[in-house]
Amino acid sequence: MRFWKRFTGWHFLLIVALLVACGEQEAEEQEAQADARVAFVYAEDPAEYNWSYIHEVGRQQLITAFTPTEENKVEHTLETTVVDSVTPAAAEAAIRDLAEAGYQLIFVTAAELEDATHAVAEDFPETFFEVNQGGRTAANVSTYDGRMYQAFYLAGGFVGEMAISGIIGFIAPEPTIEVIRHINALTHASLITERCEGNTVHVRWTGWNDPEADRAAAEELIELGADVLVQNTYPPEVQVVAEEAGIRSFGYGFDMREFAPTANATSIIWQWGWYYERRVNDLLEEDGYQAQAYLGEVSTRRFGRGIIDFAPYDYDQIPHIHEASVMRWRSNFAESNRDALDGQVYAQNGDLVLERRGQFGTDYLYNEMDWFVFGVVGDAPGDPPPMLEGADVSGSCN
Repeated sequence: MRFWKRFTGWHFLLIVALLVACGEQEAEEQEAQADARVAFVYAEDPAEYNWSYIHEVGRQQLITAFTPTEENKVEHTLETTVVDSVTPAAAEAAIRDLAEAGYQLIFVTAAELEDATHAVAEDFPETFFEVNQGGRTAANVSTYDGRMYQAFYLAGGFVGEMAISGIIGFIAPEPTIEVIRHINALTHASLITERCEGNTVHVRWTGWNDPEADRAAAEELIELGADVLVQNTYPPEVQVVAEEAGIRSFGYGFDMREFAPTANATSIIWQWGWYYERRVNDLLEEDGYQAQAYLGEVSTRRFGRGIIDFAPYDYDQIPHIHEASVMRWRSNFAESNRDALDGQVYAQNGDLVLERRGQFGTDYLYNEMDWFVFGVVGDAPGDPPPMLEGADVSGSCN
């Protein structure tokens, strides 16, 4: 009896204290849990200049947006994690681990991992997934992409006026439909701002992540007479070569000005951070997040609003055309129903293949345009549509 009395005294108090401490620790852990837990899946190592690197830039922008400062009064907390160098064979296990760990929103930044994403999504209906450049959605799976060729079209207006020699060098990775669409849009615009016979766009294929090949191609194009270089590859080597040669250049993917402070006019950039912030805010709103197939346009109202845009530039970078007509295209063109590749369109061989005010349609542009327009010098794998007969050919370049 004496032992029991001793136990129900200070031993009991000790047990109560331990239970209270455990409860407080659990409450603190729950309180420390971020309001939004977001994961990113990369197919590559983002430490290199590649597609994953551009998404990592976006993730860092997302983190900054949710970091409290004197100017930035954030209401919610954010936790992010990254899994990189994920192959299609390992993707399902990697994505499943993230879902099981309780991440509410998982961005899969490579289209080749789409099948694995859908396989996991079926087992985690309360988790949201997004596949960059994916081809299909589900109740909890979104896709996201942007009309990057529209930005190349706008850049073509600048390039067309800047190319004093009339020779524009384009360093491209490989002849995919996406890349061909970019080249065609830029070329199409470059022929609007100058006499048609005044500009040609010379293409060199180098692969996605080969700085040495990029350098060799850029040097070859400069020797050919190009005084403006445009790249659609990720390494900044093209900008470095342009700086060395004293000519102008346009970067791609992210702001490349630091690599060519004099040569770089601007860069045509993906603003994944803008999109990620938007979708995380949707997640934080009650019933605010809905699955979607997002295809964004070029930013028009101010820098930062849109999934694609130009990196910041000023009068010193684009001196003699800062007030030129292409500046008005940013608001008038992108907010209309016009497309960068609306007619008239002439194929590389000079045939009229799309009449004035005609449109190819999104499906054709994204799945079938594997040929070059008039003004491109280089080889493409496909053939253009048949020449139109009896169409209005006024204003053609031929």
